[in-house]
Amino acid sequence: MSYGVVGLPSPLYSNGLLPSTNKQGVGVVGLEGTNNTVKPPTDDSFPGFKWRLVIAYDGTRYAGWQFQTSPPTIQCIVEKALIRVTKLEREDLRLVGASRTDTGVHAWGQVAHFITPFSYDGLESIHAALNGLLPPDIRVREISAAVPEFHARFSAKSKIYHYKIYNDAVMDPFQHHYAYHSVYKLNTTLMREAAEYFVGKHDFSAFVNIQRNDRALNPVKSIFRFDVIEMGALLQLEVEGSGFLYRQVRNMVNHSYCSRL
Repeated sequence: MSYGVVGLPSPLYSNGLLPSTNKQGVGVVGLEGTNNTVKPPTDDSFPGFKWRLVIAYDGTRYAGWQFQTSPPTIQCIVEKALIRVTKLEREDLRLVGASRTDTGVHAWGQVAHFITPFSYDGLESIHAALNGLLPPDIRVREISAAVPEFHARFSAKSKIYHYKIYNDAVMDPFQHHYAYHSVYKLNTTLMREAAEYFVGKHDFSAFVNIQRNDRALNPVKSIFRFDVIEMGALLQLEVEGSGFLYRQVRNMVNHSYCSRL
């Protein structure tokens, strides 16, 4: 995901329809606005300076964003680099990402923030040091100072997810990690018609996976657009909304995909 930047493409999900091993790309747009369903936690008890990161990554070999030590996650790897650069403990950094991307999910602009008790005169050396420590499939694209009220998750205006489908008899090997392969000829007209039903403010309870308890959250979300874009054999489904429930977008894409014939 990315705040102020468009997210990186990638594919699909499956509930018996599309392989769950395929990946999705995610993006987030905007640095202002709030999610009215939840109030962001304050950092008043941790005085210091807040820093905003925009991170891009290929999620192929990672178990998503959320911190865990094994298998490795994006947050875990980024925190290790921050610890080495700042000389702070993980608990002091309080790194927060805009979205908890799933296993194998890629991002072009995952926004995150962290806190330090001290300031930096220039961020160029910090930026270079972080990228020097990170593996080549994770990059800090931007680092900047943030106002105390900024929160990577709750300050988002919208989030963008991209899913790719490679629609040809023979799969492009260079799209293997980034697109779902469909040998069926897709009817993009029907897919666009199905996608239009999602646009607007709706209760998306029916599109939440039951293994995660999201019932306590507000199931009403606003979908600003759901575009079906043709790029030769590559089909990109792009969804932008105010926020999403657990695997909501994947299930929406499944619905559109099933409307292909």
